[in-house]
Amino acid sequence: MLPNGYKCAGWWILAVAAVLILLYSDLIIPSDKLCSSWNDFRALFGLERLSTDMDGLSGFSANSNLVNSLIYVLLVVGGVFIGFSRNKSEDEFIEHLRYESLILSLYFNCLLLVVGIVFVWGLSFISVMLYNMFSTLYFFIICFYIRLFINKKMMRNEE
Repeated sequence: MLPNGYKCAGWWILAVAAVLILLYSDLIIPSDKLCSSWNDFRALFGLERLSTDMDGLSGFSANSNLVNSLIYVLLVVGGVFIGFSRNKSEDEFIEHLRYESLILSLYFNCLLLVVGIVFVWGLSFISVMLYNMFSTLYFFIICFYIRLFINKKMMRNEE
């Protein structure tokens, strides 16, 4: 487990990711107004001549988008910092809640994966798999903190 201070850093990292998502989702600034040199990872590092077999597929570009990559890294690092940092009062009960929340999030993620496999085809499936990569971590965080809140509230009511 990470030290408790990492949780605060994780929330800040998620805040930065949220700002980047808002900026690059055309909600605040249209994409044609953004600096395009930041968007193409290969052009930024002078790797324009490198290509992959996926470049020719219609509807899918294998160009590595630097901002998207940065957002994904921030989402993973922030989620790991939040989900796997110690609480101020870490005991066996909280460890048990973590374990149960992790198992529950894996079950839920597998259910979503099966639904995605059955109902989504084509290149849209790539988007489903992209979201599925993050869903286990964030389902774990949501499930753990909801269960922790409910249990702390029940303990206060018993007193």
